[in-house]
Amino acid sequence: MLNVAHHLRQVTLKDSNQHATTDQKSVDPLQIQKLKAVMQCTTATLKDVFVDCLFCEQCFAVHTSSCSGVFKQCSPDVTHCVAGLENNTLGNDTILTVFKGCLNPFQKAACSREFSIKTSVASFWSSRTCCDSDFCNAGDLQVPAVDEIPNGFTCEDCFTDQPVDECTVTGELQCSGKQNTCANFSGTVARPGKVGRQYSAKGCTTRDFCKLGVFNMEGSQVFNYSLKCSPA
Repeated sequence: MLNVAHHLRQVTLKDSNQHATTDQKSVDPLQIQKLKAVMQCTTATLKDVFVDCLFCEQCFAVHTSSCSGVFKQCSPDVTHCVAGLENNTLGNDTILTVFKGCLNPFQKAACSREFSIKTSVASFWSSRTCCDSDFCNAGDLQVPAVDEIPNGFTCEDCFTDQPVDECTVTGELQCSGKQNTCANFSGTVARPGKVGRQYSAKGCTTRDFCKLGVFNMEGSQVFNYSLKCSPA
């Protein structure tokens, strides 16, 4: 984060230098948006003597891997911006969710972690990056490649959307990537843009998903659930 007055001076000088030889029609809209955001922070600084502001791009979109939005002044307790992508697949139906914004301080532990869980029928994975400078989460996201190479771990496999406490095991599932943990899940899941439904599943997951994943979903939501994890 930057001192507001210094930041305003930097942005203004940069903008002036970039466009000194051009007319107003060629001014970069992104620079204008950044300048407006800094002006808002400067106003707050004049009122409150000093405000340490962090500015992050904020947007949310479904069925796409990119989004762009407005630059938002974060609250004083926010130290990082975040940009992330989620993939929720059920059968042949894949729903992508992309998000950017001010990082909730309680979600800092989820930065740069891999969250994934899969059965033979459904899967979920998410990736997020965090950064600590103004406007650092702007621009396109790099969509990470999903590692589908078996890693030698196996788990029981089952999935149902019927209201039962536990699904019936139908076979054994080959885990992949960083999945080294077996999951036993039951609860209500609302996929992005969908109403919540009851699901029960067993399959492979990452250790980080068991510890943090359910609490760090942006597009999908989980309610009244039970998640039990054991080493694969």
